[in-house]
Amino acid sequence: MNAEMRGTVKATVLIVGGALAIGFVIESMKPTQAMPPFAQAYGINCEVCHENIPALNAYGRYVQRTGYSSLDPSVIHSVNPIWVQEAATWDTQSAIYPNKIIFGNLNVQAAGYIGSDVTVHAQQWIVSGNEPGFTDTLWLTYNNLLHRDAHLTVGKLEVPAPSPFSMWFELSPFAPPNITVGEHVWELQSNRWGAKMDYVRPGYVIEAGYGGPGGDLNTAFDFTTPTDKTFQYRVAYARPDKPIEAGVYGATGSWPLSDGTYDQYSSVTPYLEIDPQHGMPGLFAMWATNHDGNAAAGVGPVNSGGYTVDVYEPFAGSKVMLGARYEGTYDGLGDVFHYGYVDLGAMLSRHVASNNANALMLNMEVNMVSG
Repeated sequence: MNAEMRGTVKATVLIVGGALAIGFVIESMKPTQAMPPFAQAYGINCEVCHENIPALNAYGRYVQRTGYSSLDPSVIHSVNPIWVQEAATWDTQSAIYPNKIIFGNLNVQAAGYIGSDVTVHAQQWIVSGNEPGFTDTLWLTYNNLLHRDAHLTVGKLEVPAPSPFSMWFELSPFAPPNITVGEHVWELQSNRWGAKMDYVRPGYVIEAGYGGPGGDLNTAFDFTTPTDKTFQYRVAYARPDKPIEAGVYGATGSWPLSDGTYDQYSSVTPYLEIDPQHGMPGLFAMWATNHDGNAAAGVGPVNSGGYTVDVYEPFAGSKVMLGARYEGTYDGLGDVFHYGYVDLGAMLSRHVASNNANALMLNMEVNMVSG
């Protein structure tokens, strides 16, 4: 067995753009982040929706799964929907810039309503890791379906999955949805171009979607060339006023192989999320079971899987969050990996007003991988 220790410290610095309503600035490498226009519009603190930015509590997860349509459009229209984020990052194990502070992490976002039935979220990186930027998120949701309980989303979107896959304070992505088996690189956590439908009731959510490429806008409609194509779904007990969410998400799809054939794959993952309460820490846990019909050219069927146990606790009025995560994956080909993480998220400063919002946040992580 060999082990590698990797430590990461990341901090963010606000960039002020004169004509923009500047919003919260948080850790830069997440698919989506906090929504400062919402806090500005309602004049509320971040803790209404967040355990610690960007991790969501039960009510915040409800707002997320309704495509923001649970918010009043007349209130959201009262503020500028655009904000800017800039991050300085430092990583002791970076393959390109080890032990160097990197300031080239700038993105522009917008979120809100178009009219009263359509909601939107866009995130475009101008530069990321000192490299040219990319389109992270670009979706529209139509919300006036089935008595406004159904929400149809199209664009580059968050695939049906638990909320921590897209809104979480820890720096490293979760291992089970990103496992590599033979030639197949699983992408159950990544934003992808496609469409999904969410049916949201007070006590549960049912969502399903079809996703293809994950590149920039020029790949949005490229479903014909060899690319990963996935049908993904989630069914869960989830209430905006209860701290417990439990459900299952899964996927079935096809992955192109080097010999011109395809790997037909499927995955099922039960999960549990419990918000911190009454002095008890929060918990996010999952157990993934995967099957690849042909993991690589000449390999044949392979079963794989993994698990996550993540315990976290907010302090100082949710301005600080400490988390400890342990994960394991096995690829069915003899490779077994274990991952350990300790993360800290801290809001160093914050100001929210009707005409502007700004914040400075620090995220730190130490992790160890053995296999």
